[in-house]
This record gives sequence, structure tokens and C-alpha cells, in this order.
Amino acid sequence: MADGDGSLRLTDRGCNFIDQEFGEAEAFVDLQEGLLEFLTILADTGPARFGALVNPWSKFLKRHSGFRSQSTIRHTLRGRLRNLLDRRLVNRERQKYTVTDTGLRYLKRVGPSQPDDELQSIRKLPRRREANVREDLHNHLLQMDPTAFEHLVSRVLEAMDYENVKVTAQSGDGRVDVVAEIELGVTSVREVVQVKRHKRTIQRKDVAALRGSLFKSGAVRGTIVTTSGFASGAKEDAFHPGAAPITLIDGNKFIDLLIKHDIGVRKRSIVVLSLDLEGLADAEDLSDE
Repeated sequence: MADGDGSLRLTDRGCNFIDQEFGEAEAFVDLQEGLLEFLTILADTGPARFGALVNPWSKFLKRHSGFRSQSTIRHTLRGRLRNLLDRRLVNRERQKYTVTDTGLRYLKRVGPSQPDDELQSIRKLPRRREANVREDLHNHLLQMDPTAFEHLVSRVLEAMDYENVKVTAQSGDGRVDVVAEIELGVTSVREVVQVKRHKRTIQRKDVAALRGSLFKSGAVRGTIVTTSGFASGAKEDAFHPGAAPITLIDGNKFIDLLIKHDIGVRKRSIVVLSLDLEGLADAEDLSDE
């Protein structure tokens, strides 16, 4: 905006901001607000949770602003993420943030340190690799022996800090495959788990059947683990008011848990070097004193 003779008018930059998405004016604002720098950080980091982004964002703010407190740093980070999500420059999936293809193109065109084709290929590689591993893992789960799959579920529960995890007998188990206990506050709660290794979508009646078996097992809540998914009716009934809660873990969520607890996967890290001229600037400033 410009102030002339007591009246406000749009400048050329203001018109560009209104008319041109991802245009020169928008890029200028993003540069001033640190959004371009944040996109660069996320692009270099790859898929990352919120907590993993706090430290690099903190370093940037300490170089370019007076922000120092952790609460302020985290607050500004959340605001930047909301902005970028709304503009489709960043995507959030399974609690992880990634730069979208639109974001990478925008960053390449206007960013302070434009990523080259080699870096873009490196950034895309983990996402492609994860997608392939998840598909292979899901196919393997579908082919597993049912009893072996139940024991795999028990391993995941143990990794999640459940105690006294036991796979039940193969017959007369009242539709319960695994029994375990979990500490909730100062109370130890018994939980029963039903395992369904197949492609059929889990229905409302499956949730009701498991809930009906809680009493005979002395449990107060249950979980259904499946390699498939859940019908809308099953999701609605899982947390029906006044009824015992039933946790639903579909195929994607179960694979998330396997990856999180390093069961059935191996994680490898690579180090990618980038030139940091700001790091050299400190030494050059000292030499001038």
C-alpha cells in the first residue's frame, strides 16, 4: 500500500500480491517471514516430525531475529507450518511434514538457495523408498501364517510398553487372540486384541463381537488389528458413548508401528553436505577486526 494525499492506494507490488499466486510480492513476504528459509530446511531434512524441525528453525531465528524462548520458537514454527499447509507448499501425512512438488518448484524459482536437480532427486528418494518398503511389508503380512502374525502383534505390543503379553490358545478363546496389560496412570488395565489378517473390510458386527468378549477375559477395553481397513460403521461404533472403547488399527497404522519400533525394517541414514557461507562469514568478520 502507499499513502498519497491522505488516501491509500495499491502499489504495483500490492496488485501483484492479489493477482499473482506465488508471484514476486508473495515471494518477498515469504522471504521476510523466513518461509523460504523454512521450506529449504524442510526440503533438506526430508520427511520430518514437528520436533525434528524445532532445532534448525531455532538456529535460523537466532541468526535473524530477537526470538530466543522455546515457546516463541515453537509458536512461530506452528504458524509457518499452517501457512505452508494452507498454500499446498507442504504436506502432512502420518505426523510427518514434507515439501510438495509445488513447494519444490516454488523454492527452486524464488528460494534463497535454489536446490539443484541432484538435491531434488535425493529428497524424493526416501519417499519413493518408503512407499516401496511399505508395499512389500504389507504383501508379506498378508502371506504370513496366522499364528505367526498374532505373535508379531504381541511383539509390537511389547515394544509399546504393554506387559504380560500373551497369545491365547488356538481354540475356545472367545474371539480373542492376544491379551495384555498396560499402565494407565497408577492402574494396570487388561486389554484384549483381536487379529484379522485378511483383505476383508472390518464391519460394525466385528467391533460388537469383540466388545462382547471383554467381560469373560476380565478386560476393560479392546483392540482390533487388521491388514485391511474399517467400514464407517465400525469406526462409529468403536467409541460409542457409554460402551467399552475399541481401538482400531488398520493396515497402514500397523505398518507405521512396525516402522516406528524397528520391527521388520532397517533404517539407514545418509549425510548430504551443503555449502554454508554464513558459517565462513564469522571467521571473515573476525579477520577484519
